[in-house]
Amino acid sequence: MTRKIFFIAAVFVFGISGAFAQRPRPAPKPRVSPAPQTIVSPTPTPAPTPVPLETIVSEAERQTQNYRQEFNNLLGDETKTFEAFDKNGKSKKQIVVESNFIVYQSPKDENQVTEYRNVVKVDGKSVGDSDKRASDLFENLAKSGSARQELENVQKESSRYDKTLDLSGFTLFQVPVLAEHVRPSFDFTLNGEENIDGNDVYVVSYQQKSRSPFVILNDDQPKPDKLFLSFEVELPKTVKEPNALLRGKIWIDKATYQIRRERRELTVQPEGSTAPLVVNETELEYQPSAVGILTPKRIVFTDYNLKSKDKGANISAVLDTKATFVYTKFTKSDVEVKSGDIKN
Repeated sequence: MTRKIFFIAAVFVFGISGAFAQRPRPAPKPRVSPAPQTIVSPTPTPAPTPVPLETIVSEAERQTQNYRQEFNNLLGDETKTFEAFDKNGKSKKQIVVESNFIVYQSPKDENQVTEYRNVVKVDGKSVGDSDKRASDLFENLAKSGSARQELENVQKESSRYDKTLDLSGFTLFQVPVLAEHVRPSFDFTLNGEENIDGNDVYVVSYQQKSRSPFVILNDDQPKPDKLFLSFEVELPKTVKEPNALLRGKIWIDKATYQIRRERRELTVQPEGSTAPLVVNETELEYQPSAVGILTPKRIVFTDYNLKSKDKGANISAVLDTKATFVYTKFTKSDVEVKSGDIKN
């Protein structure tokens, strides 16, 4: 089964010195006490006013929108490694796919975009027909009946070497839970500050508190027309209600409010379970670029299988597959990639 995942104080010391010679002692003069001195302490610098959590979240969300707009015109090279594990958690198989990565925008609907991967190497061996496949694909896309069908065809071509996981959208959309229509279903907490590669960041965690139509689990119903996250998870037959919730942590640059890192986890807690079980987790890291935004550097998606012991409620999560995406630094494309752009 292929599972789809669409988401100083300064101290001054004063001294007085004098020289004395042997000379007649003069008549004593009246003693005059020195005038008292007043020591003025420096005015303390007031502590900076803390930035409210709501401001941090709102500004970060605004930067994700800017990222989305700028990222649409970028291209780069991607190396994707799929690693499968046996029931004991040992690696049993690995495949490495190298691609030219481009953002594809549908000419039928300017709001519809997807990740296009022109695969050039698999396990170090060149894919000889990559240029022709790309040309044929774009010619066929022009004949697609709808934007949705068009993007599905792009995704199918891009993931043809992917085996058990079909992953898309991780590069296109940063921290989907920050979106204004998704945010009400989550609680956000400011955990403090850290430093990443010399950059001060806010650390904000989030926890889903209620069901959301924009966080979908194993649902074949029509999808919303707004940004959403969709997960397919294989559940044991004994699980009637998985109680799936999303949680995570965001590292937000203090100076720019851009996203430097995110970690998100999808959890389930079937009836009778004492604690949530992580069914998949994603780590995303971003890097500086020459185009004014932080761009993807490394994405790691880890998928777990849920196993039920004795056909009962005793369920555990077992490591199944890990997908690692590594990117070169992105550059700006001279043209937008749409169907019809590439011809023989």
